[in-house]
Amino acid sequence: MRTALIGLGRIGWQLHIKEITKHDGLSLCAVVDLNSSRLEEAKELYGAVGYQDYKEMLEKERPEMVVIASPTIFHEEQAIASLEAGADVLLDKPMTIGMESARRIAAAVERTGKKLVVFQPHRAYQLAVAAKQIIDRGVLGNIFEIRRVDNDYVRRNDWQAYKEFGGGMLNNFGAHYIDQLLYLSGEKTEQIYCSMKRIASLGDAEDVVRILLTTEKGTTLSVEINQASAMYKNDLVICGEYGTAWVGKDEEGRRAFRIKYFDPAEVENAEADRTLEAKGRSYETGKIQWKSEWLPLSELEPADFYGACRDYFLGKGPSPVPVADTMEVMRIIEVCVKA
Repeated sequence: MRTALIGLGRIGWQLHIKEITKHDGLSLCAVVDLNSSRLEEAKELYGAVGYQDYKEMLEKERPEMVVIASPTIFHEEQAIASLEAGADVLLDKPMTIGMESARRIAAAVERTGKKLVVFQPHRAYQLAVAAKQIIDRGVLGNIFEIRRVDNDYVRRNDWQAYKEFGGGMLNNFGAHYIDQLLYLSGEKTEQIYCSMKRIASLGDAEDVVRILLTTEKGTTLSVEINQASAMYKNDLVICGEYGTAWVGKDEEGRRAFRIKYFDPAEVENAEADRTLEAKGRSYETGKIQWKSEWLPLSELEPADFYGACRDYFLGKGPSPVPVADTMEVMRIIEVCVKA
């Protein structure tokens, strides 16, 4: 597929252009950026034709696929124009700046009959691959809570620190983590709670976000993003009725899931005591024979998210992120913004 890339900033240059050029079936035909030196760099290293005007690029190059890695405020305009020009679109997250904008993009997908995928690779990373394996094994029993935590101290000072450009950690990290937890749970959201603050950021957008989702089956999905925390933490916790899995370091110092659980068939029968006697003056609640194991992330291969996108656009596989999934992420983000 003749593929054009709009945006040669951080994610465009550090990830998208490398993924496009390394995947069979994708051929980089053009790049778009307002910075002429970046266009020259892309021409020198990748042989791509450069444009400062994406509309001119669409008209002259007629790409079959457009990857959009520009700031969020430009997503709607560029995605709709690309779809209407006959191209499939891989759109960086978040989809756009609000739900009404998202609906217009979704309508353009329906109207043109072209394909669109929002770039949500966190459902393909080793962390998610491992978590999915653990959940599917069933050793934790019914899952009642999944927590995603990302804490660091960052004095953000670029465009993503400003609300007017679609910045803030709800859109930035939140779009990834909301999608990841919805993917792992496989359930629809019924209740949404959100709290946001700006603490360390040099702009006006939030850098501390708490999101609490309750699914149709009663599962709690929790997202904690704190970019004003001197205690660094990046963790995923899965809580089930028979145990818990969380990220730590194994005996060899590798980042790994620790899985601690019990077999309910091995737990001695016990009955609740309604008396007020406190027998034996103890807190005895029955003995549990715990099992513990490690699942090192380095032993797992991340899914090839870009390859899955390519296959979908070529008609060789399902969408790695259906538009309906993205619309649910956008709905949750909008509720959070209005909270």
